[in-house]
Parts: sequence; structure tokens; C-alpha cells
Amino acid sequence: MAYLVGLIEEDGWFSVTKKGKYVMYELGIELSIKDVQLIYKIKDLLGVGIVSFRERKGGFKKVCLRVRNKSHLINFLLPIFDKYPLLSNKQYDYLRFKYALLSGITLYENLPHYTRPTNPLNSVEFILSVPYFSAWLIGFIEGKSCFSIYKPNNSNSLVASFEVSPTNGELLITAIRNYLSFTQNVTVDSTNHFRIKVSSVRAIENVMKFIQKAPVKLLGHKKLQYLLWIKELRSIERYTKKINIPQKY
Repeated sequence: MAYLVGLIEEDGWFSVTKKGKYVMYELGIELSIKDVQLIYKIKDLLGVGIVSFRERKGGFKKVCLRVRNKSHLINFLLPIFDKYPLLSNKQYDYLRFKYALLSGITLYENLPHYTRPTNPLNSVEFILSVPYFSAWLIGFIEGKSCFSIYKPNNSNSLVASFEVSPTNGELLITAIRNYLSFTQNVTVDSTNHFRIKVSSVRAIENVMKFIQKAPVKLLGHKKLQYLLWIKELRSIERYTKKINIPQKY
């Protein structure tokens, strides 16, 4: 369940929206169509929700799991997020969602105005101290990371890289950087996407050691990407000389 919270941290939402004069409550998560099997695994795990599909501009196909039934939200979903709180400011969305749902607010006119606070809810130190962080991180990696093998410009040698890039996630990515002992700097672009990309032998080793020993495993398309990544790593002398690359996952 902590893995699920990590996945929803980036790719999910808690919404309280207007539907006529009433309020509609929804917990949702949307992933690439490549993760359709993962969405159905989550649905089976929770035992609730409806799966739907859509095509975004540019032909990108998405699969979504939504839970709108109030009884299901209260009895099945709230206990998960109470036990394993979100670590980013999305937790503010959850607390507002929970308050309105448990207060029995059904009319939109009775819904208090809400703007997500910008003040950080947690510190990096607190994030790293939560006992479920490693499981949460596997879920987060499932949703917002990339394993790559490429040739840098003007080079014939292959390089492996691992990248994480959350939206509005400066504290999260700093915590991940510290947890995995990366030395590379975090960067941010004009859309407030924070990013860290590592390719050094030591950083790649740290990533592999964490994923291999984590309390839960990657479950979706990212698992296939990781397996192909470590397979290719075995053919790159830069890494095989210094790293004991695992034979299985």
C-alpha cells in the first residue's frame, strides 16, 4: 500500500468537483497505456474502482482508474492514506478531500473555498524518517523515472543513466537524492519540473542495490524497462568492471 501511495504521489489526484449543484468526490490515477496491466493489478488489489481509456492530443493513449463511490472511498481508500500519508504538498489535497467527505458535504455551495498551500508540508529530514519510505520510493519510481542506455555526443561508448523528475517536487527529489547518495545537482525547468539524472558508476550501483533490496518490487512497464536496462549494463565494460550487476530481479 505504501508503494501505491508513492505511485499516486505523482500520477494520482484527490478531487472535489462541482456536478450540477452537488459535489463529486474522486480518487484517480492515470498512466500510459503501457501500464494497463498495472492499473488492473491496482484495481484487483483495492477491489474497487472503474477503469477507463482515453487518447490525448498527439495520440498518447492513457488508462485511468477512478473511485467515486463514497462508501468505497471511506472504507477502502481513506485507511490506506491515513496509514501511509502522502509526503508532498498533495497531502493538503487529501486532507481537504477527507474532511469534506467525512463531513458529509453534498452541496457545492457548502464546500469551503480551497487553494493548495505553498508552504512545504514536510521537511527532507521528516520524509527520510518515515518507515515506509523505501516502499513509497519504488511506487514513485514506477510512475516518474526513466532507465536509459545511450551514446553521448562525440562518443562511441555507451552510458547508462537513471532519471527522476517530479512536478513541484523539490523536497521529494532532494530526499531521493540524499537517500540514494547521489552527488549530482538537482535542476529545475520553466514548468517547475525538478530533475536529477545520474550516470556515474557509483550512482548506478546505488540505484541497482536499492531496487534489488527494496521491500516491494516494480510491478508495471517500469519493471520491463529495468530488466532490459540491467541486461544492457552487463555489456558495458565501464560498469561491469566495478559493479556486481544482478542476474535476475
